[in-house]
Amino acid sequence: MNKQNDNIEIIGAHENNLKHISVTIPKGQLVVFAGVSGSGKSSLAFDTIAVESAREWQSSYPLFLRNKMPHYERPKVEEIRNLTPSIMVDQRAMGASSRSTVGTAIDVAPLVRLLFSRIGQPSAGGSMAYSFNHPMGMCPDCTGIGEQLVLIEDKMFDMDKTLAEGALQFSQFSAGWQTYLYQNNPLLDPHKKLRDFSAEEMEILKFGAKEKVQVEIRSNNTGRVDKVDYEGVIPRFYRLYLRRDITKLKQSLQDEIMSLVEKGHCPTCGGTGLNPAALASKINGRNIVDYMDMTVTELLPVLDKITEPRGISLAKQIWAYIQRMIDVGIGYLSFSRRTDTLSGGELQRIKMVRNLGSSLSNITYIFDEPTAGLHPADAERIGKLLIDLRDKHNNVFIVEHSRQMIELADHIIELGENAGTQGGRIVYEGDLNGLRSADTLTAQMMKQKIQLNTSPLKWSDGFLIENAHCHNLKK
Repeated sequence: MNKQNDNIEIIGAHENNLKHISVTIPKGQLVVFAGVSGSGKSSLAFDTIAVESAREWQSSYPLFLRNKMPHYERPKVEEIRNLTPSIMVDQRAMGASSRSTVGTAIDVAPLVRLLFSRIGQPSAGGSMAYSFNHPMGMCPDCTGIGEQLVLIEDKMFDMDKTLAEGALQFSQFSAGWQTYLYQNNPLLDPHKKLRDFSAEEMEILKFGAKEKVQVEIRSNNTGRVDKVDYEGVIPRFYRLYLRRDITKLKQSLQDEIMSLVEKGHCPTCGGTGLNPAALASKINGRNIVDYMDMTVTELLPVLDKITEPRGISLAKQIWAYIQRMIDVGIGYLSFSRRTDTLSGGELQRIKMVRNLGSSLSNITYIFDEPTAGLHPADAERIGKLLIDLRDKHNNVFIVEHSRQMIELADHIIELGENAGTQGGRIVYEGDLNGLRSADTLTAQMMKQKIQLNTSPLKWSDGFLIENAHCHNLKK
């Protein structure tokens, strides 16, 4: 095969600030697109190459499917030759929501659910019986979200008042017919301050008596007396006002309800989003929540202890995903970590994990600053993985500023000279040795030696942070 014909050829690209540039990009190599911010790197790599690849690939699908997919306009370029399917691995959010987790993002959550459906004891059923996103597995009260509006009891009960004086600080329980339900309970004294209630009386007021109690309610209009089963304040408030669509109530009542509650863990599932059957099923003493909440590094030895023949194969598959997470430096994450809490760099590495296990070849992978914000040791690991991806007969394109990544490149394309209208031109293309002898801004940066500031300014003000324990912070 003619090597020249196996290159990607861009002819007359003028997307954004690109100045009708033409460039030949070798396949099977690690190619870095360098240059100052705004020089046109992303316009060439993402807005031209990636978009045209996606557009042409989509055109092979039936119209019915194309109408349901993202629509791509043809980029401003005269011609592109020898383009391959491309995969963008950027730092943008991936449709993150309260139901999207690391486990769902890298497609390992279905494997964990399948593992429990096969060897979990007692079994909750099929794999979807362990999913908080499916009716078979989700908590019936929070529908799998793990959060609920929770009553703030101090705002409901005024301990210095009697029931007759309005100790229940919710209009629906202190005015109207429901008032009779609480002021006529034969087990409670409506003229006794709540502060003087015994523990048993407060339990009855809040949650109801152990035995069924009926309360007589007299109609003001007819004088008729009806008997109604007593229901504790808290379960009644949840049933009538929190487990329904309160938007159908009048606005003033909606506002009053919201003033009495706060968002917190669902009390039924403890914030897990799963129903009791899923939570009761265990493997070697751990349920699926334990598996998902451990850091993936902690989960590795747990998987090694699985000896059940039906589970060994699945454990090995999950193990492989975890190893790739460790390889890209995110072994501290758990499968249950919500993707809307991840940084841009973490999101990009999640996408890398998802693609590193692919058996596809001759794919063009386009990365957006994959080592941004990383420690040099982490960046070195990312670099090795990108080289492995290249060695599997793929094209690896990187939009990057890092000297560490530029030094790994087989081929470098620098755009510039500067940003905006002063950018958009090819100022260098070739190998690393050639760049070192060039006179571009990137070449000048590569020649500079790192200098340490031996007398930094002393800090004079700061923020006091105490007991921080969000995600992996240890108080």
